[in-house]
Amino acid sequence: MKRTLLIILALVTTNVLSQSSTNSKFNSNLEQFQDEKIHLHYNSDFLLSGERLYYKLYCQTVNNQFTPFSKIAYVELLDKENKSLLKQKISLTNGNGYGDIFINTQVKTGTYKLLAYTKWMQNKGNYFTKNFYIINPFADKIAIDAAEASDATTTSKPSTSTSNSLFSVNQSTFGKREQITLNINPTAFETIDGSFSISVSQKNDLNTPQENKALSIPNKSTQFYIPELRGSLIKGKLSSTSKKISDIKLSLSISGSNRLPLTAITNSSGEFYFNIENLNNDTVYLSILEEDPEGYVLELSNDSETIKGIQNFPGITLNQKVVDAIKKRSLYSQIENAYLTVKKDSILKTATESALLNTDKIVYELDEYKRFNTIKETFIEVVEGAGFFKKGETFKLNVTDTDASETLSYLPSLLIIDGRIVNDHDTFMRYNSRKIKTISLIRDKYFYGNAMYQGIILVDSFKKDYFLESNTYQKFTVKPIQPEKIYFFQEHHENNKRIPDFRSQLYWNPEVKADQTQISFFTSDVKGTFEIVAQGFNKEGKLVTVKTDFTVE
Repeated sequence: MKRTLLIILALVTTNVLSQSSTNSKFNSNLEQFQDEKIHLHYNSDFLLSGERLYYKLYCQTVNNQFTPFSKIAYVELLDKENKSLLKQKISLTNGNGYGDIFINTQVKTGTYKLLAYTKWMQNKGNYFTKNFYIINPFADKIAIDAAEASDATTTSKPSTSTSNSLFSVNQSTFGKREQITLNINPTAFETIDGSFSISVSQKNDLNTPQENKALSIPNKSTQFYIPELRGSLIKGKLSSTSKKISDIKLSLSISGSNRLPLTAITNSSGEFYFNIENLNNDTVYLSILEEDPEGYVLELSNDSETIKGIQNFPGITLNQKVVDAIKKRSLYSQIENAYLTVKKDSILKTATESALLNTDKIVYELDEYKRFNTIKETFIEVVEGAGFFKKGETFKLNVTDTDASETLSYLPSLLIIDGRIVNDHDTFMRYNSRKIKTISLIRDKYFYGNAMYQGIILVDSFKKDYFLESNTYQKFTVKPIQPEKIYFFQEHHENNKRIPDFRSQLYWNPEVKADQTQISFFTSDVKGTFEIVAQGFNKEGKLVTVKTDFTVE
């Protein structure tokens, strides 16, 4: 028991010290962070409505090592007025991440900039930029350059290769729906740091202006961007016209999540921060954990500040041959999207369960006991070691511990219902007991957030709907990270021979692992010249690009 008390006192002391010196320590720690830079490997810089942009993101420090700092990166598509058409948040693991963007019919024909950056990079106005060309044949008439009408423009993109080829292909010409196998050179792979990415797609008959570089824009904003070192950083502010706004405890819960809520305390300006690992939901709920939460206003910071100063949006010219090819490709894309239900990517589930939920606890499945009409009766007759105690004019639910010292026995207990912290125990006492599925007890002392508790009561309702009629939580929309995926792999066998296959993107794998010796994929019913592009970084932090072509007849 003495040991438990010492641990708790040490945690309290550490927390108090950290609260008083957070700002000075934080500012000094920022000086040791190196600047970051980003490179994107993408499948194509020329896309049609209905097609998809695939990308792999590599984030390094200026010393050409994968960054150990930022855990979140952003990919954003801007038009020539610097208006953001979309913005995605990417989770970084060892400086690597990936995602994809579907080009819908709302995007007009034109030249766009794709930007990639971290919050830390924004402080110095550093971005990775790339020109992208989008054709919307559904909404815009495709203009033809009469001077170029007789001949198709040609592709003159530079190709790069390593001295030891990363992969080899046994032949250069294949038939429709034929399997292709790439043999990966294990000696060459040893030079790659981590995984690499591979794209196999039909080559464009366009000489598109090339721009694939780092861009520095003077940061005219006074806003300072805190690096996201542990996940998504949610920033907000608490205000009030009549109450103090410092040292106010807040709680954040994620909709549909099985993780426990997070807690934070406001600073002297009423600002607060939540660090969320694997934020895979766009809805969060915030609550003020005070006895009297009335009179406060909660706001979350806007995460969509406009990036200005992006210039150089070169246009492209199209001749009749290219326009005809675009029409055919657009038709193929529509057919592919019509069969999307049998060609869907697989979304990987991210483990988000809190470690506390795996702690030894006593679980009461209420359907295994006699059902009682009220919550209070349920605790009296079924749940041992917890009950309601009157405190002034209200009731509080407490976990009892006969081994606790006299001081600790007066600590409050933490009540969590459907994943959210509940301070109003009176309302819970009046809840319909037959809607509750389980009640679980953790009797140990817990230092959770910035407070100490005598045990935890975890309550789960059948429909997870305890808060539907509650006004104790405010709902906010946030930007989630892009889900991890296993991208669709088209195979051809007897069972699917009648399903159309007009893929121009034959293969995309953003994470080819070191233990892979072969990669296989199938050609489609589309004829033409296709390009295999592999990219990664070697041990010295330099970009490795390997390209080769083949023909489908």
